[in-house]
Amino acid sequence: MALELGATHVINPALGNVAEQVRGIVPEGVDFAFETSGREAVVEAALACLTSHGLLGLVGVSPTPDASLTINLAALITYGHRIHAIIEGDSDLDGFIPELVDHFRAGRFPIDRLTKSYPLAQINEAVAAQARGDCIKAVLIP
Repeated sequence: MALELGATHVINPALGNVAEQVRGIVPEGVDFAFETSGREAVVEAALACLTSHGLLGLVGVSPTPDASLTINLAALITYGHRIHAIIEGDSDLDGFIPELVDHFRAGRFPIDRLTKSYPLAQINEAVAAQARGDCIKAVLIP
């Protein structure tokens, strides 16, 4: 779907090292990475994709409540990487939501293709569908 929506490249973790795939496309690395899983291996891969002084936005938290993310501080200092923690409160909803609506109306944000709604009673099916890749984002309706 990413290619259908305008992506120029798609990275497939099943094909091996994600950072190597990214650097095969952009040898110097990327300026920005956005990580949402909270999984240490994914954070490390995102950092390995960055240019010197690249910025990693962290949204996810560890799937294990008592787990802690260990980041190699020496690597951060050596390469000048920056990390920014992002929470919902960082959004400017008064500006962001109308902008998304404008993009949707202009055909630049196909939210209807990215989401699939499920009644709350089908929460398990919604989670399974998202895990299978049947939808990008499952939306539960109470």
